[in-house]
Amino acid sequence: MFVSSSFPVPSQALFSVALEGDKDFETCLAVAKTIDGNHFYSLHFYEHLPWRPAWSLSTAVAPYLKHIRVGPVTVPANLYSPAVNARFLAYLNTLAPGAVLGVSRGAYMGEKRAMISEVVEKVKMIVEEYSRISWRVSSEPEVYVGTSGPKLARAAASLDYVKGIVVDNLANPRYAQYLRNILDETGRKDIQLIARPFTYIGEEMDKLLEALWSYVPELVGDSPMLAAAGIDYRDLLAHEPSVEEKMVENLALGGDVDAIVEKAAQLIRAGVSHICFGHPLGENPVEAVKMLRDRVVPVLVEEFG
Repeated sequence: MFVSSSFPVPSQALFSVALEGDKDFETCLAVAKTIDGNHFYSLHFYEHLPWRPAWSLSTAVAPYLKHIRVGPVTVPANLYSPAVNARFLAYLNTLAPGAVLGVSRGAYMGEKRAMISEVVEKVKMIVEEYSRISWRVSSEPEVYVGTSGPKLARAAASLDYVKGIVVDNLANPRYAQYLRNILDETGRKDIQLIARPFTYIGEEMDKLLEALWSYVPELVGDSPMLAAAGIDYRDLLAHEPSVEEKMVENLALGGDVDAIVEKAAQLIRAGVSHICFGHPLGENPVEAVKMLRDRVVPVLVEEFG
């Protein structure tokens, strides 16, 4: 499954933060202001909570930003029509220094979860509609596709306007290398491989495990990435304690600052070009992001550019 290969370290690694919609607006804004500039590239909002839509959170925060991109990553392909996504994207891109939009099959969509071909088609339609209606050319938004699977990653990479593949809970360097190989084989050495692992700075691993148990069964699912972590999906559904160590090791960045730096560095060396530090961040998300800003990202920037 895994192809042995030696990857050149990206000339410039990118760093972002992802926020869950359960945060109040003041927390979202404080996080946004903390990372605005300061070696960060973007702020993502997850589209998980129907009463806290990521488009709304993104447009609320956008006017306060001066340097970074912002947007919903990822929106299920069948949640909104391509025309609606394109209009939201065009408006967001006028409010912020730049916008991002990720599109995925939709982990929580049940029977409405999109097929691979639907994701590809919806992304095409979003880009076409955006090009038709947008008047701002100084800063084009970036469009990503969210997946941990090789089939959709390969299909998405065939679209030259897709700038990145976002992989939730990617913290396994071997699987990162496997996906990087797939993207390179399509001829898209330029496309970003964006790892978005759950992140928790602190010693209380119970908090990280709580988040993993809550999200992984749906967000990662019975996938090649789960198998690469050595986790049987049936054990995950049965809440077997034996999978906890594997989840923390392969699906998250957890521990003190030094541990976060080392695991992030391993991912970059394996071919990840962009790390987005994800939910839950820490007991206090704002303080956790300050530690990322002051003690994690500067070390990684010094090593990887």
